[in-house]
Amino acid sequence: MTELPALEQVLREIVAEGGADAPRRICQACMAALPLDRAALALMTAPDQQERLWASDEVARKLDDLQFSLGEGPCVEAFVDRRPVLVADLTEHAHSRWPVFAAAALRTPVRALFVLPVHAGAITVGVLDLYRDSPGMLEPDELTGALRAADAAMWTLLGLLDGVTGDGGVDGVSRSGGKDGHPESELHRLEVYQATGMIVEQMQVSPKVALSALRAHAFARGQTILEVAHEVVGRRLRFDEEKP
Repeated sequence: MTELPALEQVLREIVAEGGADAPRRICQACMAALPLDRAALALMTAPDQQERLWASDEVARKLDDLQFSLGEGPCVEAFVDRRPVLVADLTEHAHSRWPVFAAAALRTPVRALFVLPVHAGAITVGVLDLYRDSPGMLEPDELTGALRAADAAMWTLLGLLDGVTGDGGVDGVSRSGGKDGHPESELHRLEVYQATGMIVEQMQVSPKVALSALRAHAFARGQTILEVAHEVVGRRLRFDEEKP
């Protein structure tokens, strides 16, 4: 039976705690609560540039490596299109979408896969790969749980990449003080990530450079990063002419 309330609680704890072990914990939480057999989480900066952060087993590792070697597959599609790629049965439709990958994947035990982009706004930082050895689509509530796991991965990966202070906050946006130890400022944090994504598009730079520009602007104006982010999201401030 799917334990979605338990999954939600575990994900909240992982996001609150952060740390380098978060990718493993997120994948294992999915496998424990959802009808899945394997999982992996990869950091991506381009369709052909990825760093696998954790994989449950050799099959998951092989499928990830295969896609990035071939330049095709659900991970690449999810990253490029910034949308979930859900395949209930690899034997039915995958051949026309990813012929080489599908042929190789069918030589493994995996028969269904659910790949979710890890993103917020214009920022896509990776993909969460969920695999099952039997065909069949996730139920709606199970898919909701998987999407929540991808959200948790977004928080933790952005924290690992950049922009997180020693206490787990984002440049003055504290993660302490919320009820039961959870942050009260998640919407504010998301506004910072949304602003960073908008700056990525305006400046055509990486998320790391965009976040650095956001910080620099806040420092120069004597504002908090949240105040500047609010202006960017409200379209009162653009970074087209800002220099990295």
